[in-house]
Amino acid sequence: MKRNKIRRFFQQKQYAIASFVLFAAIAGMTGIYVSNRITSERQQEELARKEAELAEEARREQEELAEIDNQGVNPFTDIDEPDSGEDAASVSSIVKPQQDTAAQEDENTVSDMDADTDMNAQNSGEQAGTETRQNTGETKQDGKPQEEKTEKPEKSKQETAAKAAALSFSPETDLGWPLQGDVILNYSMDQTIYFSTLEQYKYNPAVIIAGKVNDPVNAAATGKITDISTNEETGVTVTMELGDGYSAVYGQLKEVLYKEGATVEAGNAIGYIAEPTKYYSVEGSNLYFELQKDGEPVNPMQYME
Repeated sequence: MKRNKIRRFFQQKQYAIASFVLFAAIAGMTGIYVSNRITSERQQEELARKEAELAEEARREQEELAEIDNQGVNPFTDIDEPDSGEDAASVSSIVKPQQDTAAQEDENTVSDMDADTDMNAQNSGEQAGTETRQNTGETKQDGKPQEEKTEKPEKSKQETAAKAAALSFSPETDLGWPLQGDVILNYSMDQTIYFSTLEQYKYNPAVIIAGKVNDPVNAAATGKITDISTNEETGVTVTMELGDGYSAVYGQLKEVLYKEGATVEAGNAIGYIAEPTKYYSVEGSNLYFELQKDGEPVNPMQYME
């Protein structure tokens, strides 16, 4: 009897029970879907956050590289030297090499010798003038007034200034080698040549001479410094007017020994070889030397011995 009642109960409620089971199944599937959806969204948010962090880190690295490029430091080589600062101010922050100290000592020695020579000459003149006055009672020696002797140094200075003002240059006789080394890239303005660092062919208005860091760079000809600047390709660069429409450009330098407006005699040191810029990291440390005539590059190899 009891079993019949239970059976009739399920027969009467079978649709309700089926509906409940179906509803429970739908609710369970909905719960699973929502749970999976939330998990997926969280995973996407985590992935987006990581991508944003990687993008931010890459942006910072690019800014650091850009800052290094602006400071003139080679990012392709491992350099333990301190940052060089901005533009031409980097030159003063680098410790001068031993050659610079020796050159300064030589200049001081020459200055002291010149001072001693002037003092001896002055003493000799005074003694000669005294003897002449004692013997003849006159202020002349060898028939010339003593005042003319004191004017000679001033005339020498005027002659030096006139020589500096009237620059004259003959490429056939006046051009020497600014640095002793192998030419690793020749002058070429009629056809392109291959640059290893850039991995491309391009024209070259200068000769690239291999050298070691701290090697002295000498003036190839007597000239007046008209510009000292820094650029991304040739680093610290010095431009000198030679006269007769010629000018010389020296690049890849550091510790320039003169200021703008100074006249440098041929053979005197201008500065020293610096670490190569990123444009010449494969070629290595070198001197960028360009000769110009009326502002246009000419081949210096045709004139250098």
